[in-house]
Amino acid sequence: MALSGKEALDVILESLTPAHLIQSLAEEDLYWLVQDIGPEDALFILSRATNEQWQYLLDLELWHKDRLEGNSVNRWMRLLLKADPERFLIWGLKEHSELIKLHLFKNIDVKIREEDESPSDFGDDYFSLDDVFYIRIEERYYQTIKAFLERLAGHDLDKFHQILLEMPGVLPAETEEDAYRFRNVRLAEKGFLPFEEAVGIYQHLSAEMLLEREPGIQTALRELHIDNLVPVSMSLLIEDLSLFHKGLASIEDNYTAERLQREFAAMCNQIISADNLKAREKEDLVSVVGKACGYLDIGLERITHGELHRIVSFLDKFPLNQIFRVGYGAALELKWKAERWIKKSWFVMQGLDTQFWEDEWGGMLDGLLMKRPLFYTSFSDAGKLYREFKNLKEITHCGKGLDQIIAFDQLLSLVFARAGFLYPTEAYHAANCKNLLLTYWSLHYLGLEKGSGLLDMDQLKIFFEHLWTSGEKSFRVKKEMKGSCLDWLVARSGLTSSEVQDLVGAILDAIFEELEKEYGSVSVGSLDPRYVRHFLVAP
Repeated sequence: MALSGKEALDVILESLTPAHLIQSLAEEDLYWLVQDIGPEDALFILSRATNEQWQYLLDLELWHKDRLEGNSVNRWMRLLLKADPERFLIWGLKEHSELIKLHLFKNIDVKIREEDESPSDFGDDYFSLDDVFYIRIEERYYQTIKAFLERLAGHDLDKFHQILLEMPGVLPAETEEDAYRFRNVRLAEKGFLPFEEAVGIYQHLSAEMLLEREPGIQTALRELHIDNLVPVSMSLLIEDLSLFHKGLASIEDNYTAERLQREFAAMCNQIISADNLKAREKEDLVSVVGKACGYLDIGLERITHGELHRIVSFLDKFPLNQIFRVGYGAALELKWKAERWIKKSWFVMQGLDTQFWEDEWGGMLDGLLMKRPLFYTSFSDAGKLYREFKNLKEITHCGKGLDQIIAFDQLLSLVFARAGFLYPTEAYHAANCKNLLLTYWSLHYLGLEKGSGLLDMDQLKIFFEHLWTSGEKSFRVKKEMKGSCLDWLVARSGLTSSEVQDLVGAILDAIFEELEKEYGSVSVGSLDPRYVRHFLVAP
């Protein structure tokens, strides 16, 4: 299962007992192996797979949400007919005769020739295998359905007649509903729960609530069908550096390790159901496994603080899906905190959107406010702008960022609470949290507070001459100017100097560092308003 599809197929073909090797695979593993090879190229494997393995494949492939997909039904009928026609006829007619009749009902038209009728009375698109039943097949499924009917007539002519005679009595909605219900019962054992149940994986659960639960309840929740083969395809994708992998590798009892592998596979399947994914590619599985491991790691770190012996103990005691919920709960807590704050935030009351907080903070805020919170990467992770949280460090990073946004917003609400504040709308760059604050401070410093809220280029150059220290190759912000900014904030906000420092001191330091990095090597005379994004300059 760790090999590529082609390599795995070569190993199977070279085996002395290929059927035994194929049938020893868990149904989940065979499914992913067939997908990796490509169903059309995996006929040798399909021909030797068990009926149970066939059933699992069909349960996943034939449906889109709660509807049968005609193209998928036709495709897998064709593949299984090629792989093992006799067995498919026997098994299909015994276990899924209603489903077969439903597919025929939708795609063929049957007429019975009376004694006084001539074959020429039927159109050219009708054919017969017994000179009694004349059949017309929808063109898109013609080859497959005709091959099936020919095989069926050759295998059991009476059964062929029975299927055609019973077909008009099919009730499509009822038949499809029954098939869907039985399919859900089978897949529930593998973790594929109905959507309304599967989304329970995202319910908030605190570490304290988990630890308070009765041991007996935990044991009951761990009960799985131990007769099933152990699926390994998902376990093989777990990153070596993850806390869950380290804990799993440290478990010495084989029964416990196998139980956790089954449980992990079932949890990944539940995530697929909850996310309404149609996972068909190995990349889809990699994404789901990464998500599962990420929130398991966050949950384990919240509960055990990363101590390996405690991780092993908790993996043995607690269901994986509940540890996942503890980890996911950390992201939910950030989301809820952001939602509670944003309703009463100053920037929303000004009619601004999250772009006001610039790319880093605004992107992070957008990620937290999604229906299911995501981590903002700024395209640093394989070109993705957002992805699932991977560890507690990322949760902590976003929590710190959110606290800084809230603190900055609180300061702005105090600084601009007085009457006469004009929100600048005409400038080279859109207003944001930094350039708004810096511009109004510079206007105050220059004695221009009663203006439009914008600087012209001459005023900006004068301010920059006061901003920098002299005699250095790379300009630095004067200590006196930092003090001037702090004094202005104290006067405008009504807070004390220490309160402002506690609230946004680190943010102000970061802003001054940005100014030095961005403009410290630019002479004042060379400033170009098109590239000055930290101040609002009038066109």
